[in-house]
Amino acid sequence: MTLQWALGGPLGIGLGLIVSRTLPPRAGYWLADRLTERVVETNGVMYQHLRRNLAHVMPHLDDPALDDLAQRAMCHTGRTYYDMLRARICDYAQGRVKIVVAQEDWEMTLAAARDERGLVIVGPHISNYDLVSQWMAAQGLEMQALSLSTPGWGGRAVNRIRNHRGIEVTPVSLASLRLALERLERGGVVITGADRPASMDDELLPFFGQPAPMPTGHVRMAIRADARMQVISCYQDPDGIYHVVASPPMEMEKVGGRDQTVRHNALRVLAIIEERIRAVPDQWLMFVPVWPERAAPAAT
Repeated sequence: MTLQWALGGPLGIGLGLIVSRTLPPRAGYWLADRLTERVVETNGVMYQHLRRNLAHVMPHLDDPALDDLAQRAMCHTGRTYYDMLRARICDYAQGRVKIVVAQEDWEMTLAAARDERGLVIVGPHISNYDLVSQWMAAQGLEMQALSLSTPGWGGRAVNRIRNHRGIEVTPVSLASLRLALERLERGGVVITGADRPASMDDELLPFFGQPAPMPTGHVRMAIRADARMQVISCYQDPDGIYHVVASPPMEMEKVGGRDQTVRHNALRVLAIIEERIRAVPDQWLMFVPVWPERAAPAAT
């Protein structure tokens, strides 16, 4: 059994919904830990990619320390799935989901979202990013989410959950990008990720000191629509509470030509994401290769 089957496939998502709403948190976390331990023991592909990515984030770690970090991240993954699948729409609306956000941060986000200008929210794959976006939707924040252009079976199953919980999920395509741009020009909200390659042909940008093919579409949309951008992430504390961290909305700074402007602002966003990941590296849940294989640092 792999985590991809247990949590990521359509059958696994269905079983996860049943199990997460049947088992109390202590038992649910125990089961999630056992499943992720199995992935680590079998050195599954997801675990290999995760460990390799974390080697770039924490290059000073020796092999045993890096193994421990990656194992903690795998364990955290299972628990975030349990918490996300367990939550119901009414739980979000009635404050029963374990999410804490500073009142001033939430008011800042709402003010930017309700302004006449559009807002691009960048959500890094840190901790329970799905739970947070669904919580924001439950608070009345209407948004379009740009997802992978060709999601797998598991991705499509999760997208159905996101849609059911109030997020308009649109896999990236010319049509969905056009809709996103129109939404931003009307003063709406678009949410997307920016900490993983959309294509290995993306422009190489420095990320944790190494060139990586990182997306810039979120910046291009913001520039074209004269929208602002905000990085919103979360982390889980030892008590199981998810804390939301929101950056102030950013203006897109113009420097030189268009390509220079895009690169400059993409790097500004990546700098914030790097800071968030460094704070909780064992909660950065990135299961696809971010850096070209030749750029992977050797363990010390």
